[in-house]
Amino acid sequence: MNSVSNIKAITDRELSAYFSSPVAYVFIVIFLFLMGLFTFMAGGFFERGQATLEDSFFMWHPWLYLFLVPAVGMR
Repeated sequence: MNSVSNIKAITDRELSAYFSSPVAYVFIVIFLFLMGLFTFMAGGFFERGQATLEDSFFMWHPWLYLFLVPAVGMR
């Protein structure tokens, strides 16, 4: 049980340090902008005529995470 409290303490410290600077908010804005762009423009959401996000939204997530997660991890 002690290791769980250690992990929680480290997670709280890292998240509070991350959100105390504008870097986190910049990444959130970049993520939301790119997901909107990829979903509605590149994914062809409106051209399908269906209310599904399978091909237009979830197809782009792994590729966007491929670039954003390492950039967030580098601080």
